[in-house]
Amino acid sequence: MTTPTGDGPVEQYLDEMFDRLAGTGPAGRRMLAEAESHLLAAVDDNRARGLDAEAAERAAIDRFGTVGAVVRVVPATTRDLAAPLRRLLSGTWLAAGILMIWWGGHGVLSWLLGWPWTALLIATDRFGTQPGMCGRPWVPSNPTADCLTLYRGTLNLVIEGGDRAAYPVVAAAGVLLTAAWLLLRRTTALRAWTPAPIPLGLALAVPFGLAAPVLIAYGAAGLYWQAQHWTLSYLTAGLLAVAISATATRALRRERLSPPGAPSKPITADTTR
Repeated sequence: MTTPTGDGPVEQYLDEMFDRLAGTGPAGRRMLAEAESHLLAAVDDNRARGLDAEAAERAAIDRFGTVGAVVRVVPATTRDLAAPLRRLLSGTWLAAGILMIWWGGHGVLSWLLGWPWTALLIATDRFGTQPGMCGRPWVPSNPTADCLTLYRGTLNLVIEGGDRAAYPVVAAAGVLLTAAWLLLRRTTALRAWTPAPIPLGLALAVPFGLAAPVLIAYGAAGLYWQAQHWTLSYLTAGLLAVAISATATRALRRERLSPPGAPSKPITADTTR
């Protein structure tokens, strides 16, 4: 029987299955061994039909089904509580990094857009004054500053009273936290702690998806009622939440809608042995 190459598709498939089966006990070990046996047998059949090594392995995987579809039939053992806790810790780590990127990023983006945003508000008279709003006495009596500078200086663009100092720090910390998670997942045992894609996707898609319309509605209401303080902050936070939720939803749909395939033999999780 063919043995999988060190970095070939079958070996990568089995590595991912090994990670996903952490905490399933004897049933998981039997599932992994059975999956390897079925895949290698399918590779031999494909090679006999004239396919090259990589094509034979990919065809065997396509027929066998996705890792997520296969491992869902194996129940986690109730005696091993460490694996779910490790996955929870890992998922919390990643979610915290993404949350910090979102919060810090919306503040940074709001301040970067501050000047064009203020110019837009002035051009559309959204400060609720009169067409001559940039003439005296509609702006503070400072003859050395232009209208744009005066309004920009008095407009709180982000929450926390317009204090922008913390936002870049929070965003940078979130990027470092997320990058560290990705790096350690590739190079250490943290890979086995990775949460299942469906719970992780739901944990990101649902909260951000619920927050996005509320934040955008607050921003739109601020424009309508000519209450410009923090309006841009609400809009940027809402749009970033939409982006995060949409990305998580797409990943979730790919996981849920992936065809389970048709294994060459049915796989069962026999927990009675």
